[in-house]
Amino acid sequence: MKTTKRIALIAFILLIGFAYTGCRKNDRDNDKDTTSARDNFFAENAFAGIFKSIGEYADSSALIRVGCAIYTVDSIGTTSWPKTLTINFGTTNCMCADGNLRRGIITASFTGRYRDSLTVITISTSNYYHNNNFVQSGTHTITNNGRNASGNLSYTINVQNASVITSSGTISWNSYRTREWIAGESTAANPMDDVYSITGSANGRAVNANTFTVTIDNPLIVALNCPYIQKGKLTLTPTSLSPRIIDFGGGACDNNATVRINGVVYEVTM
Repeated sequence: MKTTKRIALIAFILLIGFAYTGCRKNDRDNDKDTTSARDNFFAENAFAGIFKSIGEYADSSALIRVGCAIYTVDSIGTTSWPKTLTINFGTTNCMCADGNLRRGIITASFTGRYRDSLTVITISTSNYYHNNNFVQSGTHTITNNGRNASGNLSYTINVQNASVITSSGTISWNSYRTREWIAGESTAANPMDDVYSITGSANGRAVNANTFTVTIDNPLIVALNCPYIQKGKLTLTPTSLSPRIIDFGGGACDNNATVRINGVVYEVTM
């Protein structure tokens, strides 16, 4: 009788062990959700687009119209600061030079020239949409750090309490980034050849209410003439899920990326 009970007990323990192992395997197999990766991309692209719009004509000193937007500066001349730049894309979608749809208003207050060290730019938005996603800028500042060890201008970009409202729900987003101007600075008359390298971190909450953190592992490469992140790699970690390794590719201007989860690679369209 004791032997029978002992065998039954061992069988029960083994059964529980197999069940637990199987459960862990199923959890791992089901850990395929890319919602946070997609939502972080929406936020990345929207705020990269704001930077592009400001950098494209930040040195303007009078009323001009370029493509989709009317750019105005509240005071003409280069000796009086601060200045406020208003970028008005109108009330209907317009396809901009970088391939993104925009409407609404971006306002940027400058303490000095865009290219001058220590200039701080404070940004706000009004009814601003990027690719039909409603962007609320929160607290958004850009600080010119001067030239780095490579001789390139760099900018610190701090975004706090921002949101992007999509057709699927609301994305909350914060980020702290450094943008290095790696190409196009010498050709002021042609801003569309500008290229930036981005490093730093971010965090947010996806439309499914899951929070996530982001660390850029390899610099993200963003060009003003391309609507997408062209190159770079980051690690995105949703709460209670495995890290997602997001690779934007080798430099092509496309919206394709890969997401690696637990060693399995998924092709995604951002």
